[in-house]
Amino acid sequence: MKIDNADIKRIVFESAQNILLRRGLKGWNMNDLANECGMAKGTLYKIIGNKEDLLYRCYEDTFKTNLRSIRKYVNLEAEYSELLVGLATQIIGVVDEFVFVASKNIRTEYPRISQMIDDNIKEYHNLIIAFFEKGIQQNKLKVNADAHLIIGIIDSLINSNLMNCKDVIEYEAKTEQQLSFLFEVIKK
Repeated sequence: MKIDNADIKRIVFESAQNILLRRGLKGWNMNDLANECGMAKGTLYKIIGNKEDLLYRCYEDTFKTNLRSIRKYVNLEAEYSELLVGLATQIIGVVDEFVFVASKNIRTEYPRISQMIDDNIKEYHNLIIAFFEKGIQQNKLKVNADAHLIIGIIDSLINSNLMNCKDVIEYEAKTEQQLSFLFEVIKK
C-alpha cells in the first residue's frame, strides 16, 4: 500500500500531538519524533521543517477546526436561548488536550506561534461577540448585558482554568460549570 504526502503529514501531526501529550512541550525533540513516526529525521525536516514549524501547523490546524465549529454553531437557525445553553460546551471544545498541555509554555517559547494564536483568538472573539450582540438585539439577554464584557469574563475564566487545572478533565468540568452559571445570569 502506497502512502501519499497527506497520509505522511497526518502521521507526523498525530505522532507530534501524542508525544507532546506524553512528554510536554520541552520533553522531546525531532529525533524522538522521528523514532515515534518510524521515519528518518531528515525526512521529517523535509516534510514539516523544524519543531516550531510543526507546532505552528498543529496549532493552526487545531484553531481552524475549532473556529469552523464555533462559526457553524453561532450561525445555527435555532432559538437563541437553546443556543446559549449549548454555547458552554462549544467554548470548552475549543480547548482540547493538545492545547491544554502546550498552552502553559508555548507563548514564551515560540513568539511566532503566540502571534498566530492571538490572531485566531481575535477571530474567535469576534464570533462570540457577534453571538452575544445578536442576543442583545433579540432582547434575550439582560438590559445591561455587554458583549465585550462577556467575552472578557469568558477569557478570564478560560485562562485561569488553563493555568490552574491539573488536567483537561478538571478544566472541562470547572469551565462548563462556570460558563453555564454566567450564561444563566445574563439571560432574561
